[in-house]
Amino acid sequence: MRIRLSYRSQDEYLASSLATLLRRVGADVVCDADTFCSESSDDDTVVLLWSVAAQAAWGEPLGDTGLPDGLPDTGAARLVPVRLDATPLPRSLSDLRHIRLASSKEPVTEGTAAMIVHMGRAAGPAPAVRGHYSEHTVVISDFSRLGLFASCPRCDASSERLRPYLTVDHLHDRALRLVICGACGWQDACDL
Repeated sequence: MRIRLSYRSQDEYLASSLATLLRRVGADVVCDADTFCSESSDDDTVVLLWSVAAQAAWGEPLGDTGLPDGLPDTGAARLVPVRLDATPLPRSLSDLRHIRLASSKEPVTEGTAAMIVHMGRAAGPAPAVRGHYSEHTVVISDFSRLGLFASCPRCDASSERLRPYLTVDHLHDRALRLVICGACGWQDACDL
């Protein structure tokens, strides 16, 4: 599978990490900094890294297609947005299945790379995802070692309602990474 990774130069570090992981799961990756790939591209999947930098450069104004200027209209099956921070996708892309990194300070995981490959192909088994996952799930959130989440395992709220936290358990002398649901209060944790 060929993947064109489109990103802003400010996001080079995360793009480089993701490209390495995509190669590890078997994808042929072409990195494309500061430009969207052209419509004549024969790539299987375009992965758009979306961030504050991307929004500032491409989010406004939107082109005639309703997509950011220069972005090819590749169709939902071939365009996979990956949100690197809390910056929302433009309205024209918000209905596309996409991945949200819970924190840009956390390393990108192999699970995220596998999910990108799965979403780009629209075939084959999906990697392990917690919560209710179906082909109609719009947002998959990556919480590093806690895993990929499609929804809250307790109340089924969208993974957009889940938030990462770091805390210290002084009683047991350990640092914890948590994921907490803003809708029902469910939480899970692992050691840092």
